[in-house]
Amino acid sequence: MSVAALITAGGRGTRIRELGTEKPLALLQGRPMVDHVLEQMMLVDEITSVYVSVSDNVPRTREHLKRLGVKLLETSGTEYCHDLIQAAEGMIEDHIFICPADLPLLRAELVSDVVREYLRRKEQSLTVGIPLEKALEFGVDVTFYENVDGRSLMPCGVSVVDRERMLTREYLPGSYFVVDTPDVAVNVNTVADLKRAERVLHQRLTCP
Repeated sequence: MSVAALITAGGRGTRIRELGTEKPLALLQGRPMVDHVLEQMMLVDEITSVYVSVSDNVPRTREHLKRLGVKLLETSGTEYCHDLIQAAEGMIEDHIFICPADLPLLRAELVSDVVREYLRRKEQSLTVGIPLEKALEFGVDVTFYENVDGRSLMPCGVSVVDRERMLTREYLPGSYFVVDTPDVAVNVNTVADLKRAERVLHQRLTCP
């Protein structure tokens, strides 16, 4: 049973344009943000292939990833769910671990835990969520959350899905995997988010 990682990097990234670069290429500790995510995905034993979805919104990101030899999937870059279907159509694996390129704090250990739990539950989807109070504590700009079994959870854009079921475009029943660390909370959409991610990475290096 194969599981592929799909890093989504084809969006417009309008809120971080003040940096003068495409969002996946925003530098974090001197390296493009997307490189941090790629590096962690490559370390996950449960992941058999790693893909990055791109679009005409990110031509420099596309060229950067081509130089690295990354498997690219072309999407329209117009609407997130539509682009996910486009990307899934270009894959062959049974299941897909979906992660946006703007989660540079995501660690391989957590990815491995999520994938293993998804395979154990045998559901059609598993969504990673963070408790609302933790999201607010980390300074996240919360735009959406939902009540799940008496808890307020904010989905963070990370999930694992059954690829064939996803391609039916029907609702995928599933459950939540709850995380209360910055790994999935710090979603980089602004310069302030980028600075917050820098601080967390610095703390990790100085206090392993």
